Parts: sequence; C-alpha cells; structure tokens
Amino acid sequence: MSEIVELFLFLEPGANPDEDRVVQNFGESESLLVWVPDGTAAAKVAAEEVARGVRLMELYRGFDLESAAQVIDAVDGRAAVGVAGFGFGIATARPIRDSATIFVGHPSADPAVHRVTRAHAGGGRTTAVAAPDSAAAAAVALELVGHGAELIEICGGASLLAARDVRAAVGDRVAVSLVSWPVDSIERAAAFKADFDAAH
Repeated sequence: MSEIVELFLFLEPGANPDEDRVVQNFGESESLLVWVPDGTAAAKVAAEEVARGVRLMELYRGFDLESAAQVIDAVDGRAAVGVAGFGFGIATARPIRDSATIFVGHPSADPAVHRVTRAHAGGGRTTAVAAPDSAAAAAVALELVGHGAELIEICGGASLLAARDVRAAVGDRVAVSLVSWPVDSIERAAAFKADFDAAH
C-alpha cells in the first residue's frame, strides 16, 4: 500500500468523519478525503492524520476563518494547510449544495477513474475529480457544471493558470476558487511540491 500524504477536508453539516471518508489511490501515493460537520471535527481529523504522517491538507466546501484556524491550531505547524478562498464571507450567505473539487497535476490521474461523488444526507453532493493537466481540468469542470455543480474548487497543487483555464471554460455560470496557502504554510507546501515533483 502506498503512503497517505495528502488530506482533503470537506465541510458538510451532518457528516460523520469516521464513515464519510474515501482513499484515492494514484499508485505512487494515496490521498484521503474526509467530510466533516464543523471546524472542531476537522481539527480532530487533521491532528490524527498529521500524527499518521500526512504532510499537506486542503480545506473545501465553505471553511471560514474560524473553522480554518481551528485546523491550523490543531496541526501546529506540522503540515501545510491550504484553504479554498470561496468560504471567506460567502458561504454563510447561501449553503453550498453541489460542489466540485478538481485536483490538477497528478500525471497518472484519469478523470474517469479518479472520481468520487458523495451524496449528502441533507441533499446536495460533492464530486472530487483528479485531472492530469489544465485542459483536462477545464473539460471536467464543464461536464460537472452541466450536471449541476454550483461551485468549482481547484486544488492548491494547481497553478493559477490552471484555475484561469477552468474559469474561462465555465464562464460566469459558477464560482471558481483556487486554494491559497497562508504564509505559515508556504514553506511546508513548497517542500511538499518539491518532493512530489521529484517522485513523478
């Protein structure tokens, strides 16, 4: 079994993080996706997974400053923590029902295979898809918007240019965000990327 080094947390009221989790296997590494009901649960999962060796995590589906800070406090500098920008001040205005997260840059990613769709008990869903490059990410985004996605979140491993290409593909139909790295996570995120690039 390959090593889990990435954790992706998705905020969803009513989620059970002990059950609402999926491992995506890319051969050379595995990524753990976990749905959490709030910042407290997210902080607990983050601390547990860092203790198991996770080096990088990203927060999706409406984490605000308070819930993101809970995760950062729990991690205590042991891993990089990135946050999808959509959550700041917007998520409280309208619940996120149907979101899509696109992980861009795994060379071995196949969007037809590396795809997880999770329906939520309260309605709505999250779709997480890995794409090898910007063009594939744009095509996936168009497909998902056509199937009802209201929000597209681009992973922190993607360049701003990939997010731009996705935005150009979907136009103004939905919000598109790109994970950002707070200054206290930049060095760890850069080290993670260097190791990832060296392994691929």
